[in-house]
Amino acid sequence: MLDVFREVLPDGYLLILSPEIANPHGEVKLSRALHRATRSEKQAVMIDCSLVERLSDEAVELLLAYSFILRAQGRRLVLSHVPNPVRYHFLDLDPASQPLLVSSLLEAVDEIKLSY
Repeated sequence: MLDVFREVLPDGYLLILSPEIANPHGEVKLSRALHRATRSEKQAVMIDCSLVERLSDEAVELLLAYSFILRAQGRRLVLSHVPNPVRYHFLDLDPASQPLLVSSLLEAVDEIKLSY
């Protein structure tokens, strides 16, 4: 259902979500990848959702939890290419819980540089 590719960048930690590998435990992979990303010293964790059409409610809850954790550490969760059916989960949150939503990875990198 969900596979996660990881890449360490100079200003952030990039996770690319992919639906290509059928896996009934996609949220477990996402949780592990987010845990690894938060253990890095990077100022931002960027997640590219361009390859997925939707995210499960569990995946959304994980993203919200890690957004809150990263904010508490003075870092950011940045989501790019969020599918429209999922966007509403993130838009009506208080600023302390809301991840940064951007349209592209280039915009994500620019936002990270501006923030820090």
